[in-house]
Amino acid sequence: MYNKEQLNYLYNKIADAIDISEELFDKAEEEYKALGKWLDSETPYYDVSIYAQGSFALGTVIKPVDETDNYDLDLVCEFADYYGLNAKQLKVDVVKPLLVSYDKVIKNPIEKRRCWQLDYERSKNFYMDIIPAINVDTHIHITDKNKENASYSYIGSNPKGYIDWFNKQKEVRYKSIKASYIEEQRNKQMVIKSEIEPIKEYKIKTPLQKAIQILKRHRNIMYADDANHVAPISIIITTVCAQLYNNEDNIFDTLKSILENANNYVNNKMIGSLYHIDNPSYTGPEIENFADKWNEHPERADAFFEWIENAKSTLIDIVNNFDSDIDVGNELGMALGDTAIQKAFSNQPIIVKELSQKAQEPVYELIPYKEKKILAAPHKQKAPWTLPKGNRVLIRAIVTNTNGETFQYKNDGGPLDKAVSINFTACFGGIRNPFNVRWQIVNTGYDAEQVNDLRGEFESSNSGKFTHSERTSYSGVHSIQCFVTQYNQCVAKSGIFIVNIK
Repeated sequence: MYNKEQLNYLYNKIADAIDISEELFDKAEEEYKALGKWLDSETPYYDVSIYAQGSFALGTVIKPVDETDNYDLDLVCEFADYYGLNAKQLKVDVVKPLLVSYDKVIKNPIEKRRCWQLDYERSKNFYMDIIPAINVDTHIHITDKNKENASYSYIGSNPKGYIDWFNKQKEVRYKSIKASYIEEQRNKQMVIKSEIEPIKEYKIKTPLQKAIQILKRHRNIMYADDANHVAPISIIITTVCAQLYNNEDNIFDTLKSILENANNYVNNKMIGSLYHIDNPSYTGPEIENFADKWNEHPERADAFFEWIENAKSTLIDIVNNFDSDIDVGNELGMALGDTAIQKAFSNQPIIVKELSQKAQEPVYELIPYKEKKILAAPHKQKAPWTLPKGNRVLIRAIVTNTNGETFQYKNDGGPLDKAVSINFTACFGGIRNPFNVRWQIVNTGYDAEQVNDLRGEFESSNSGKFTHSERTSYSGVHSIQCFVTQYNQCVAKSGIFIVNIK
């Protein structure tokens, strides 16, 4: 089996592959500080400060799945006092004109519910979401626009407090990693400051931060087409992960602890029938409930639990399902993106080449003889759907012999005895419900032909949603192939899995 240490090494490589580059991080810092300096010069009657919040400030930012897309940098534009301004006046009459007049803006700011989206002329890689806010001692009031009646109000928040809380959750492991980092740099005879600048903390990543990055990427892949807006939001993912972090010293154990306990954690925080994932740092009079929309849209809660189970199956159970780099790479490529996985294997060019080739349909001339035999079988029905390129489903086969002993059977493995049972499990991720799993079994040879049991049709799973059971009955070369369908389309398939029977 692919052991935990191997997978943890790979997860470190994946986290590096999906992390923001130092150059872009420094560019983001330069741009938001320049904006803050300009705002200060343009507002002599107001005391204004601007600072980062969200993933940039927490060290959990990830690249877009399509790396040509832009990052979003969340900033708070905080006024020291109300200055007699209501929420609409602050957001629309004061902050918007300032942003419009900023000479680096390439088009008018786009209004969102709580912020203005700002696109920059010189910063093609990211845009900024500017949140107008008022300082209220221990927290802030941010502007909030009601979509139904277009009214504006102030609501409480505490982004600085949240950052402090998050840093405390990772403090023990952070100090250990930081000490090792500083010692490493000293050994390289580099000059190290006694304290690392906050914006430079991306150089020191804890297992918590890397686990959150991997989970956010998994979420982005699984809900790439999120037309119903049910994908778990980043603040909920980050809060649940930080609450469940027990200072594990590696990514795998961190992910395992989070994914195995997340459902119970969320359910135990419910108040009556209402979901509550409250801001652990907010000190205002009312509760800031990050899961408030779940109570209005229960399908979002369902999506969270479904995502947790999918991530657990894909990212944790993988150690029991596969034992080769190719199989693990294909499974993680489906869950976290092929580009990230190929970067993680970048020091193994042969593996990268095989992963790249497996993502493409094979040329018929290169198909092994047994697969050609299956493909040419006249009783093998043609798929009723247009098939996607590449094989994004992996089949795991477990044989139970006549003595009750079990073992894993590899594709085109040694010949099996008759009258043993095989459980085939479809392993895949990144596909959101509803979907169906279909199987095509193709028998060949004299035995099956004599009793008219060559098969070749498409069947539903018979041992659970992802599992299909068969018994070895006929000598010869046989096959099974898996197809995942959604809305009458095939969205993923496996390769042809060969079973040899004595």
